[in-house]
Amino acid sequence: MKKNRRIHFFVGGPAFHPTAEQARQIAQWLGPEYTCEIGDGLPAFEALDRCDLFVVMGLHWTGSHGTEWGDYHPLTERHKKAFEEYAASGRPILAHHGGIASYDDWPRFGELVGVTWVWKHSSHSPYAQHTVRVLPTGHPVVEGVRDFTLQDELYYNLAITKGLEATVHAEAEFDGRRLPMIVTAPRRVYLANGHDMAAFQCPAMKQLWINSVRWLLDS
Repeated sequence: MKKNRRIHFFVGGPAFHPTAEQARQIAQWLGPEYTCEIGDGLPAFEALDRCDLFVVMGLHWTGSHGTEWGDYHPLTERHKKAFEEYAASGRPILAHHGGIASYDDWPRFGELVGVTWVWKHSSHSPYAQHTVRVLPTGHPVVEGVRDFTLQDELYYNLAITKGLEATVHAEAEFDGRRLPMIVTAPRRVYLANGHDMAAFQCPAMKQLWINSVRWLLDS
């Protein structure tokens, strides 16, 4: 396995999604074979030219401006161009939980990520104990992972980029619907679970993150 590949975590946003703390936990899970960096908001996009994997975790959206969560800082044209070039290069993107709701004033962001929270359309279940069913797809991302239960909120009415060859590998039921919890596509992974650090106490989370990073960087 190649050593010292660089992973950059895009974090920040409201405290109810402790993405910086989660990123540090993931870095510990991954171990020394990866170089992990963390950027809050716009600075993360300054690192795109030097990273092998971009992890979208932070929640930065227009509705947070002027609130207790801090002012919103939109992507500049330079940052947009850097993200477009990153995606066009074929390097992978791993999206997590609320990161898919960021930069709603630039719809192209969600298109490049692959899965998008659509404001005023997407929503989530109450924060509670939920069971996630792993589907028999045989994909490396779910290798060694069985059905699991965790404290979390479940997202629904999400949008998947048109034309993206997406496959769902795990689902959870809410309000009579089966909701996608793990989605892959070429050079893309979306891990929907992980509202807070309590969710990260579920043992399956560690294996899913390790599997996802290895698949994106080794496949």
